[in-house]
Amino acid sequence: MKKSVFVGIVLLLLCVVNVQAEIVFGVIPLEDKAEMVQKFTPLCEYLSAKLGEPVTLKVGSDYDEIENGLVKGGIQAAYLGPVGAVKGNKANRSVIPIVKVVKKGSPFYKSYVVAPKESSLQGVSDLKGKVFAFGDKGSTSSYLVPKYLLAKSGVKLADLKEHLLTGSHSNVIRAVLEGKAAAGGVKESVALKNQDKLKFLEISNPIPNFPICVNIKALGKEKAKNLQKLLLTLPKKATEVIAISKKYDNFTKASIGDYRIIESIMKQK
Repeated sequence: MKKSVFVGIVLLLLCVVNVQAEIVFGVIPLEDKAEMVQKFTPLCEYLSAKLGEPVTLKVGSDYDEIENGLVKGGIQAAYLGPVGAVKGNKANRSVIPIVKVVKKGSPFYKSYVVAPKESSLQGVSDLKGKVFAFGDKGSTSSYLVPKYLLAKSGVKLADLKEHLLTGSHSNVIRAVLEGKAAAGGVKESVALKNQDKLKFLEISNPIPNFPICVNIKALGKEKAKNLQKLLLTLPKKATEVIAISKKYDNFTKASIGDYRIIESIMKQK
């Protein structure tokens, strides 16, 4: 074999190794993309330094992009919603949650059905014949649970004048405040952030909080363990060092069993 050919093969192999060494960390677009990038870039930089290899942030254009990427292995780790964790695991058993968010001391959060503060609506049952705003169809607290709360009060999607898929929690709030929808469904933190402008028509029972999932086959068991350990042992001043949200305390261990309640709601018509 000629020396030049041999060198070319070696360089090609090195390129392949470098590509494989990169960990792509996906994030669903809960809020505006710029805000998600701002929140998660410090975490990826921290993980890169600790793991000794690049951790590249990828904020999805929608939930499906990140969920499908994780299932197929092009994304090795991802911050998903509870629904995404269930869907991912059903599509590929190699997709598992390794940690979930702890916020204000709790690994749970809630979904809120909100309306403008001046609205005459008194409850979810009043929404028949009205326009309702959801976020992304893959969202737990901005689609699945609000839809469930509507159904529990006797309001099916067919009973609404119209339902909007706005794409994010931020967009739901905009639609409600701009009069494009009578009410909408959002996660707890977004509802509380805007509580001076809103009234709460209904609040869900606790939902297991957002997980970070990995494709164990694509990432590798050893790297998955290292990633889990790093996330479980973040610095105490995490909100200053690697803040993904100023209100997140830390992470705790998670398993797919934590999200069985979500799977149960998904099965309901």
